[in-house]
Amino acid sequence: MKIPNKRKTNKPENKPYTKKNKIIEQNKDVSNDNCESSDSIEEFSIAQNNKNEKPKVSATGKIKLDKENENHYNGKIGANKYETNKRTKECNNNVNTTNNIKSKQNRITSTSSQSKNEDIAKENNERLKRLKKGAIIEITLFNWMVFSGPIKLKANEGINLIAAANASGKSSIVCALVFGLGYNSNILSRNKDLINFIKKGEKKSYIEIILKYDDTKNVCVKRIMSINDNKVESIWLINNKKTNFTNILDIQKNYNLNLDNLITFMPQENVSKFSRLNPEELFEYTLLAIDSKLLKIYKSLNDIINSKQVGEKKLVIYEHEIVEEEKLMNNLEEKKNKFEDLRKLISIVKLYKIKKKMLILQKKRNSLKHYKITIDQLVKDKDKQFKVLKEYLKELEKCHKILNKLSLKIGQKKNEIKESVSKYVLWNVKLEEIEKDILSEEKIMEDTVQNVCENADYIKDIDKQIKKTNEEIKEIESFFSEKEKNSKQNDIREKELQNELKELLNENKKNIMKKYNLQSEINLITEKIKRARNYENIQEEKMLNNIDFTFRERIINYKRNIKNIVRTHNLISDNFIDNLTTKYDETKITNQNELNDAIIDELSKRNILYGPICKYIKCTNPEFDYILEFFLKKYFNSFLLIKKGNQELLESLYKNYKLSVITMTKETHEFCYVTNEMKQRGVKCFIYELFDSPEVIKHGLSNFLPLNIAFVIKEDALKNKSTDEINEFNNFMIKELSKQLNEEISSLFYFCSNNVHKYKISSYDKKIYVHTFSYIKKKCNILYSITSDVERDLDNLFEKKKIYNEELTVIEQNIQESDRLKKMKNDEYNKIILEKSEINIKKKKLVLLNNELKNLQNNLSLYLKGEHIIDQKKISITKNINLLNEKKIKICDDYFTLLKKHVKYDEDLFSHSRYFNEWKRYLSVIKNKNADNEEKLEMIKKTIDAEMTNYTTCLNDIKELEDIIKVQRGELTNNEIKFINEINMSLDEIEKKLQECLIQQKIYPDVEKDEEKYNLISIQIQKHKENIENKKKEIENLKRDLQNYDKQIESILPNWSNEINEYIIFLNHNFKKFMNFINPDYDGKIELVKKNDIYEKCQLFVKVKFKQTSPFLSLSVSHQSGGERSLSTMLYILSIQKLTKNGFYVLDELNQGLDQINEKKIFELLSCLSNPVLYEQHFLHQHHYKYINIDYKSKPQYFILTPQIIRNIPFKDITVHYLFNGFGVIENQFDNLYY
Repeated sequence: MKIPNKRKTNKPENKPYTKKNKIIEQNKDVSNDNCESSDSIEEFSIAQNNKNEKPKVSATGKIKLDKENENHYNGKIGANKYETNKRTKECNNNVNTTNNIKSKQNRITSTSSQSKNEDIAKENNERLKRLKKGAIIEITLFNWMVFSGPIKLKANEGINLIAAANASGKSSIVCALVFGLGYNSNILSRNKDLINFIKKGEKKSYIEIILKYDDTKNVCVKRIMSINDNKVESIWLINNKKTNFTNILDIQKNYNLNLDNLITFMPQENVSKFSRLNPEELFEYTLLAIDSKLLKIYKSLNDIINSKQVGEKKLVIYEHEIVEEEKLMNNLEEKKNKFEDLRKLISIVKLYKIKKKMLILQKKRNSLKHYKITIDQLVKDKDKQFKVLKEYLKELEKCHKILNKLSLKIGQKKNEIKESVSKYVLWNVKLEEIEKDILSEEKIMEDTVQNVCENADYIKDIDKQIKKTNEEIKEIESFFSEKEKNSKQNDIREKELQNELKELLNENKKNIMKKYNLQSEINLITEKIKRARNYENIQEEKMLNNIDFTFRERIINYKRNIKNIVRTHNLISDNFIDNLTTKYDETKITNQNELNDAIIDELSKRNILYGPICKYIKCTNPEFDYILEFFLKKYFNSFLLIKKGNQELLESLYKNYKLSVITMTKETHEFCYVTNEMKQRGVKCFIYELFDSPEVIKHGLSNFLPLNIAFVIKEDALKNKSTDEINEFNNFMIKELSKQLNEEISSLFYFCSNNVHKYKISSYDKKIYVHTFSYIKKKCNILYSITSDVERDLDNLFEKKKIYNEELTVIEQNIQESDRLKKMKNDEYNKIILEKSEINIKKKKLVLLNNELKNLQNNLSLYLKGEHIIDQKKISITKNINLLNEKKIKICDDYFTLLKKHVKYDEDLFSHSRYFNEWKRYLSVIKNKNADNEEKLEMIKKTIDAEMTNYTTCLNDIKELEDIIKVQRGELTNNEIKFINEINMSLDEIEKKLQECLIQQKIYPDVEKDEEKYNLISIQIQKHKENIENKKKEIENLKRDLQNYDKQIESILPNWSNEINEYIIFLNHNFKKFMNFINPDYDGKIELVKKNDIYEKCQLFVKVKFKQTSPFLSLSVSHQSGGERSLSTMLYILSIQKLTKNGFYVLDELNQGLDQINEKKIFELLSCLSNPVLYEQHFLHQHHYKYINIDYKSKPQYFILTPQIIRNIPFKDITVHYLFNGFGVIENQFDNLYY
């Protein structure tokens, strides 16, 4: 690593160069295994002692910060260890030789430099006296961010300008101030972890800062950081004594180190943060910079005001709550009173109900006596009826006995008849079976006779068939003998034909493939020709590609849903749409699009809806297509609705599909034409003549565009023409157009080459024209026209198509010829195949005929054997028939005897049944009479039961009422019993009285009828009373607190407000003077805006103007440029400096955005501020301040960081620190520089 050198001039008046401190740092390469830095604090101190022992050249005031025991260098990445070790040895030898030379020179110059060192020490003491408490004397860094070190920066009074290129380590010094003085990374708005600020690859680092305490002594704050397990451990030292962090916080307070204030400490990261401060934050930061006590008072004052406001709000809330509590309590009292009235009413109702029950009891007792009399009478009637019923029952019993005897006799006769009938049925069945057997035997006999006759005919037929089959067999055998001669020749010819047919088939396939390829080529060429001539689709595609994505999606969505739109609004009949859908296969996307395009074309053909309009615009003059596109482009994606009255369709297109829709009016427009005189003046044509489209579209667009009067003129028509000549041309055109249209025209719109001219007659003076002029590009993005190139391509396509058609005709002729040959060969081949198949058929037939001949011969032998068997069957059948006839005769005899008995049984049964029916009629008569008597008896029983139930219920009711009355009377007082006895009212009157009481109860629907609810109401009333009393006490306490707040405000506010007002006057004076110092035309002021007289939420506005005639405007992005805001911000910060107690101020790259003049002026202003004499001369305050003591003698300390310094700036009384670090610094570049 290269050791940094720091150089400082003695006095700028005696030397040709300015006072400078140079800090040089070169980063070591971590990849090489070089010498490592020491790991302990003791080694750091040893290195510093060795450094101090080296001789110093006092004549030039050079302070050398070399550390000889660390020979770091910038080696290349990837070099091997042998080369690096060799280089380090050479470097150490060079260092030793240079040290020997330097030691010799130092011995010679040591005597002459002693006197100069004493002068420098005196000067340094005087310099330190002028610094404020907390100013920085010296900063030492080791292994911090981009520095390896240890390096030192010796600060001076006044302005310390740290200048270096970007990424050289300026901000590293600012970050070291933050972390070295006990602040965290929130101030920097950088990485929050401290480990990321320690140099990469190092484990230990430290920051040492020396601050001024008084004229005699300083304080040294040191922070040592070491990394253990990816965590940073810090050790704090004050004057080389270990301490804790609370003592560091005390140093921050005692030395007024307000690094968290943007006004006194502004690193590079917080420059933008200052510009984002709102007026309230700016006021607070200003107070913090002046004196932290002022900010504490302001915050305490705001806290008092806030607590006062909170108390006032609470007071209003409590008063409101008391009113609400009183309302609730009154409502509860009303409920309670209503409830008590209701209780009285309920008690009266209770007494009337008891009286009602007593009357009901008396009524029940009377009805009980009546029930007893009726029951006795009904019992007597019941006994009388029972005697009558008894006599009838005896007669019934007698009838039943007789009927039972007769029914037994009738049953016996019926059983005998049943037995005879069953026998009769059995004999009938037997006779039928015998008859069937006889018939079957006779049938067999007939069949045998018939078979004998048929067999004779069948034998004759079999003989004929045998002869016929023998003849057919002979014919087939002769056919086989003829065909065997030609069989070999046919086989050879068959194979030849097969080969010839294969060759013809292959040739035909090739010709078909050629035909298919040519047809596809021809179709492709025709499609290309069609596309090139189809300007509608081309223009639509171009329009969709040139419009916004949302508009394109809307139009595509409309086309996708055109079928639904047409059907919902009945634009085209359903039959027509169904016919269209049958033509296209909707499963394919291309066919769907074709169907949608067909529907859209049909809508335009029927003069219903056109859209998008670009489809129907055909440019007839390609020379001016860019003019036509510029003129109509706004409406290319619009839709023209012809029938304006179709509101539903219009709303659907506009709201649902969000399309741009224009409508037609009933009136038609007249179009102008080019006259001869117009041609002479350079008019070529009107815009409507540049394109072809349906007349409807031209008239529709004329409602929105001056289509009928806009025209195109020649390129040289207005060239080198004066204003009068142009005005004369405009007058002529306006008159001519007005004449053609029969209406007055006040404006012109025409194109000349790529220029657009709009002339309008002024409304104030008709001789004056308002002229607007603009350019358009000679480029057409949407409109399509057939150019010469396109024509040439089309001709080439037509020639190709012609050649392909000629080839196609030749191939088709070849295919026809091959088909003819193929047919001939196939016919010959089929004949041979048929002959072969015929031979196979004949073979099969011969086998069948032989089998048939065998079967016929077998059948003939069988029929000859069957005639002998038929004669034996005839004899057995006649025997069976005779036996069956004998059985039939015997069964008939038994049947006739049984039939005679059956007649006798029927006569006996008839006589018994007649006698039985007579007694049955007599029984029914007695039963009817007995039933009437039984009904009467049942009715009497039911009435007795009903009366008994009434009697028992009445008796139970009486008992219940007696018990209830007894209980309720026991609960009553003597007065209530007396009141009941005095009630002399009927039952109906008491009912009326109770109804009246119920109506009174309904008057109170909200009143709770439960006793517990009544108790809750009384408890709630008590709680509300207690709440009201507590809140009244709290209101009294709040009023007392508010009085105390007012007293506190009165005690704090007067002195603090006067002090703040003085500070604002001071800042206003400084800021105005500083703005005038930069430029006499510049001006500025500071305004304090108060919300009220007690300084609640104050706002501080910095207002500036950069011209004498301009108004004052507050700092903001919308009012000033970046340079103006940067200048105003820096001047405001400088205005505060004399009010603050800070020892130093840091401004990082604040001059960014300033031009060279303002930057130069800023440095001149800083020179004045750092020089007490010049400050008093230029910025003396005439106002008599009571609270401010302006210190004109002390010199403030500034640290200004900038990446570059403009030329020709005088650095008088400015200390410039150069950082020679980072890229571009050569190894050993500054080793031999001495001043």
